[in-house]
Amino acid sequence: MAAMKMAKNNQAKTLVVLRNAALISLGLLSSVAVQAKEQNKGEQIFQANCAACHTGALLEAPKVEALKLYQPQRIVKSLESGLMSTIGMSLSLSEKVAVAEYLTDKKVSEEKHQLSAYSCKSTGINSPKQPASLVWNGWGGKTGNNRHQENAPGLTPKSVADLKLKWAFAFPETTRVRAQPIVTEDMVYVGSQSGIVYGLDADTGCVHWEYKSKAEMRGAMFQQGNRLLFGDLEGNAHALDVRSGKLLWSTVVHSNPLAVVTGSVIADDSKVYVPVSSLEIIPAARSDYECCSFRGAVVALDIKTGEKVWTTYTVDEPKPTYKTAVGTQQHGPSGAPVWSGPTLDVKRNLLYATTGQNYSSPASGTSDAVLAMDLDNGKIKWVTQITKGDAWNGACSRKTHNCPKEDGPDFDIGASAMLTAGVNAKQLLIIGQKSGMVHALDPNANGKIVWKQRVGSGGTMGGVHWGMSTDNKKVFVGVSDLPTNNPYIEGDAHPGIHGLDLQTGDFMWRNDLPNVCPKKMTFLCFPGISAAVSSSPGLVYAGGLDGMLRVFSAKDGKTLWEYNTKQPVTSVNGLKGFGGSIEADGPVIANDKIYITSGYDKWAEAPGNLLMVFSVGGK
Repeated sequence: MAAMKMAKNNQAKTLVVLRNAALISLGLLSSVAVQAKEQNKGEQIFQANCAACHTGALLEAPKVEALKLYQPQRIVKSLESGLMSTIGMSLSLSEKVAVAEYLTDKKVSEEKHQLSAYSCKSTGINSPKQPASLVWNGWGGKTGNNRHQENAPGLTPKSVADLKLKWAFAFPETTRVRAQPIVTEDMVYVGSQSGIVYGLDADTGCVHWEYKSKAEMRGAMFQQGNRLLFGDLEGNAHALDVRSGKLLWSTVVHSNPLAVVTGSVIADDSKVYVPVSSLEIIPAARSDYECCSFRGAVVALDIKTGEKVWTTYTVDEPKPTYKTAVGTQQHGPSGAPVWSGPTLDVKRNLLYATTGQNYSSPASGTSDAVLAMDLDNGKIKWVTQITKGDAWNGACSRKTHNCPKEDGPDFDIGASAMLTAGVNAKQLLIIGQKSGMVHALDPNANGKIVWKQRVGSGGTMGGVHWGMSTDNKKVFVGVSDLPTNNPYIEGDAHPGIHGLDLQTGDFMWRNDLPNVCPKKMTFLCFPGISAAVSSSPGLVYAGGLDGMLRVFSAKDGKTLWEYNTKQPVTSVNGLKGFGGSIEADGPVIANDKIYITSGYDKWAEAPGNLLMVFSVGGK
């Protein structure tokens, strides 16, 4: 009897095994054992290759908690051809998939883009037949990159106390938002991490049209006539029809495979000017990587066809220099990327570009500098170098062999140059730097330095990181001064917002912001201002690394209103919305509203996926 019962049990087990095997072969079922094995495989690979950086050893690496919010195919793409491709070189495709599925607890599938469910057509809102008047264009609002909105009568020192969230748009499958919107009277145009460009209704946030670009966008678009112009993180520049979102042309702007467009483009009637930076500082951390081949550039394209008109490199072509202690060949000079958007000076027929550090030795005379280029042919007319001898790459922070002999201090000029109006006073070019210094240059004297002022301790994360604002009387400066700025710190830290006299550089007021961060934090939280600052008559606007959006008095710097964007939000397009750190893009002031993006997942900061719009009374 017992033998018969045992036989039946064995037979039942055999049938279950055969059934599961058949279902697996049909793709209908994955056994618990198979799932466990794959998860264990992914965990082992992650622990061996990735965990050290993503659990805190490497500050710029997104934390594991942020990676869990990713789509698995995004992790695979990063390991295959993106930022993490140098790590991915040693992994097979199946191993990359295993890591992605382990981290996200989701299966890798083919990425398919679907039109947003919140389309304007479905809500009965018609698309504009003709482009409306621009209210905020490009990175700086106007060609001077001053980030000042003169026309905002509804936003006053008294009315801002009643600011409320009008609507919020949640970007799908997103953990960071760094593409600042541009705004017309009836439309909002903004790019995204997934590469999708949205044409949104300015009043409701519904989607009039979408365009799927080749890669993530970090900068603002620029509208010139019927064209929307922008760059992406694969080194492409694009032009779209502003009414339909259809592609007009697309151009690869640089031959280096690690070239990217991080800064916002700008244009005149005939040409679009594209800043080019690169991510070569990341693989340079590997001791076997021959550093470095990239050189920064500004590329001018024909606005109608996208064909190259001229290319101006920031350094000479790199040549072999020396070998490291482990025998890896070095090349130089290299680097001097243009991280930020260039500034047009039509009066002088010049384009101003600010540069970052060299990636390898020798340090050149054009790194950490302001370059003035002829608009017609790109010829460099003058150079003002702010910091000499700055060569740095990722090997310096990791103490590996490719660190240049200069070893920093990594004082990029990540902020666009601001050209003041100079109506009743001397016209100046204002430069903010990660060193914690602000400089005023004379554009009539080949960039001669007029004054300089230290606003913060400075360091590898700022200092002045992504941008300032001016109302042509004062300069409004956001200071990051993260504690992780070591080892290049000078003086006391002043994370917050500061007002300088435009003509002298003297302090008019200072506002070191309070620390409102919780004691226990999953992600970095700090009161510093890394993102660009904006202004309108009587007011200054800034978003913080702590996720706080604040409005200050331009007169004395006092805080007039604040809102914590780092919280769940009900989005108009029906997706789960959540804010985070405000890292790069500043507030856009248009139509008596404030437009701000929230969320950034690198440098251990808080991820998010929102474009938020505030108005007085929420109307």
